[in-house]
Amino acid sequence: MLPSYSPKGRKRSQQLQLWKRAGLVGGVFILALFLWVQYTILTTNLGGIPAHVGELQGATQQDSQHPDNNEQAHLRGNEHQPQPTAAVGKEEVETDAMLADEDVADVVDPDMTVTAVPSDQQEARRLAVRKAMKFAWGNYEEHAFGGDEVDPINGWKLSNVWGDIACSLVDGIDTLWIMDLKDEFQRARDYVANQLDFSHLGRDGNKVSVFETIIREVGGLLSAFDLSGDIIFKQKAKELMDLLTAAYDEKEGVFYTLLNPYTKEKSFAAWAGYRAHIADIGTLQLETRYLSDITGDPKYAEMGDAFYQILKREGSYKKTGLFPVHFDAGRGKFDTRGSVITLGALGDSFYEYLLKVYIYSGKREEDEYLRDLYDDAVRGMEEHLLYFSIPDDLYFLQELKVPSFSAVQRMDHLLCFVPGLLALGTLSETEDNAKNAKHLELAEKLMETCYQFYHRQPTGLSPDIVSFPKMRVIDPKYRLRPETIESLFYLYRATKNPKYREFGWEIFEALEAHTKVKHGYAAILDVTKLPAQTENKMESFFLAETLKYHYLLQAPESLIPLDKLHVP
Repeated sequence: MLPSYSPKGRKRSQQLQLWKRAGLVGGVFILALFLWVQYTILTTNLGGIPAHVGELQGATQQDSQHPDNNEQAHLRGNEHQPQPTAAVGKEEVETDAMLADEDVADVVDPDMTVTAVPSDQQEARRLAVRKAMKFAWGNYEEHAFGGDEVDPINGWKLSNVWGDIACSLVDGIDTLWIMDLKDEFQRARDYVANQLDFSHLGRDGNKVSVFETIIREVGGLLSAFDLSGDIIFKQKAKELMDLLTAAYDEKEGVFYTLLNPYTKEKSFAAWAGYRAHIADIGTLQLETRYLSDITGDPKYAEMGDAFYQILKREGSYKKTGLFPVHFDAGRGKFDTRGSVITLGALGDSFYEYLLKVYIYSGKREEDEYLRDLYDDAVRGMEEHLLYFSIPDDLYFLQELKVPSFSAVQRMDHLLCFVPGLLALGTLSETEDNAKNAKHLELAEKLMETCYQFYHRQPTGLSPDIVSFPKMRVIDPKYRLRPETIESLFYLYRATKNPKYREFGWEIFEALEAHTKVKHGYAAILDVTKLPAQTENKMESFFLAETLKYHYLLQAPESLIPLDKLHVP
């Protein structure tokens, strides 16, 4: 277990010990020593978790390493006031009235016991998130319907962001279903049925990202089919996946990163040293398995699962349970040259899918190795990546360079999926109560860190990358990412603690205050400065994930119950 720990208490204990020795040495010397110790504690991470809470972390002490802060010059632009494009309905007026009594200046003290808000106020919060989706989707539908994205500041249609495949529409359509936005869903469904086409892909000579196309487009279509049962979504998912299978190399057992679906030319990215990333080749197995299940064609699952066979053959790096992010497909080996071990960028969703594919499989005996790989990864995370920053009073997950195994004490916002994954793992584990308790406690500690990413910024929004100690901002941009709010959703469902709803609501209010612009919601260039300056970018995942998890967090638990997870 992780007992309650406060650096202030430790400092008081150190003071007492020092002054007890005052009779043995000169008072001036002791005072100087005391001040030096205080300075050291405040400015240095002492190298890990204190001894009495060390059971969750076995990594040896590493020197703090702070990446250079080389942010590009921040863009500046005019402020844009939100201007809804549709009339405000009765539901929205009532929602605003119910929320008017809330003190929007209040923020949650994470150390306080939080009481659930009254049911009518909770319902108002749910409807407020739904209203945000209607605003964002309404602008996309009015100004950019069928485009990959809408420019949220200018209202321009952006067609060829992901290949001109209506990415925002397809990625976000299941959110419409979940929020019971029936009219919007039907119009989007009709577009998919009558206008969505993939035959142009590659004819312009460009390659598409196989990873992004699968998780945004194929995944969006499959999710819409699973929720609605409408066969058109299955047909379109199969049509697109049949084009993308040209990226698969049967001999090497992986999908290549880039593909021209017209010429069938495939490659890995030059910037990655023509190597695969484990997040790319390990984040498609849910889609390939589900597509095989609903079509009766095993080839998709066989292609996706080929990488899992490589995992079983190669094993983790030095039996840590963790893997370098680079994979040399030609050699069939994980590549340690200039690589890193991280649960952040380039590695994140690989670990996420280990657990989720296992759950999706119905926990079949032949897939038990996936749960074992996940549990080994959590063990490796605890032993090698988990660190305690004394000045911040927070746990964080560092990166490790390989093969040197030297630490880089920084953390991406992308890593904030981990608390939710740990919580989901406890919901799917029915036998090992001790493991569940340990994983859930770790989830709550890391959830606090991710919440503080937001809470400590003037805008109330999270930077993309920070370093430790002292949570220094490395990349100040807020990209409307979903990881923290997804984890808050899982933590609330796992613990029933209303503080996670409060954390989410605080973030949602900051999002409304600073990112809402004329034609949607825009990324923020620098979360450390007010007034916030926006960027004309609204990723499809904002509709598909960020608003979806905000809604599910504030909605009744009967909506998408996690004790009835879908299995084939």
